[in-house]
Amino acid sequence: MSTYSIKDLERISSQKAHTIRIWEQRYGLLEPERTDSNIRFYNDDQLKKLLNVCTLIRNGMKISHVSKLSRKEIADEIDLIIADSFQSDIHIEAVINEALIAISTYNGTLFDVLFSNSVKGMGLNKTYVKIIYPLLVRTGLMWIKDDLLPAQEHFLSNLIRQKLFSAIDTLPLPDNPDQTWILFLNEEEDHEIGLLFAYYLLRQYGKRVIYLGARVPYENLFGVVSQCKPTHIYSFVVRKQPDKEMEQLLSRLTADFNGLNICISGDNELIRKASADKKVRFISSIDSLIDIVKKPDDL
Repeated sequence: MSTYSIKDLERISSQKAHTIRIWEQRYGLLEPERTDSNIRFYNDDQLKKLLNVCTLIRNGMKISHVSKLSRKEIADEIDLIIADSFQSDIHIEAVINEALIAISTYNGTLFDVLFSNSVKGMGLNKTYVKIIYPLLVRTGLMWIKDDLLPAQEHFLSNLIRQKLFSAIDTLPLPDNPDQTWILFLNEEEDHEIGLLFAYYLLRQYGKRVIYLGARVPYENLFGVVSQCKPTHIYSFVVRKQPDKEMEQLLSRLTADFNGLNICISGDNELIRKASADKKVRFISSIDSLIDIVKKPDDL
């Protein structure tokens, strides 16, 4: 079982440490344990309770009321929020908080239930946009601040990868695709969730996809392009890297594969600027990817 300081609770829940202490002292919301040196710490169960309490408060409940609820009553209220509306911000926050609990406790069953219910209620596309992507951003920040173990981040990534591969496998192979996409990450990139979702989306629209995945040696692209005759080459940039490296990658792609549609995604201002100066299409969102998929090639 993991242990957390008051600062850990603040970062994970986005609730001020001062407020958490008041809830603890005034309402007995949490009961911290103490080390031999009298330093307070909290366990997984207390973290779960705090995240659920924060969800209920955001849904309009008063802390004075929430503090009197039993564990089962809190769980029942959370279930009502989740079932209430798959379009509301409160629901999204509830699901993300529950997913954080699943990740922190390595509870694959809970994550599976949350994911399946979200897909049933919203579809996979909206589940990715409203839950999976915000969850990845939040856990990424938590990892940077040491609020999440690398093992927990890997646990989440692999759960999502499994779900996306499973969804892709349900799609029929295209008979006569008008586009062939090579999807890859460069030799320094490991974060393939965005690329995997693009794989799903392209297959959903009946396109042929050659999925190479993460850490692809650049020189290997020549053989794949020669054999598969793609119309598009698509990559994501997640890792922070020097501006010069980014510019070199885009320059190499446009020079080596002239005549193909070179597409790039990433939350990086440099990518936007570099793509504007070169024959590269910057894909900033799912909608912009769908636009390319639906329209004839125009690069």
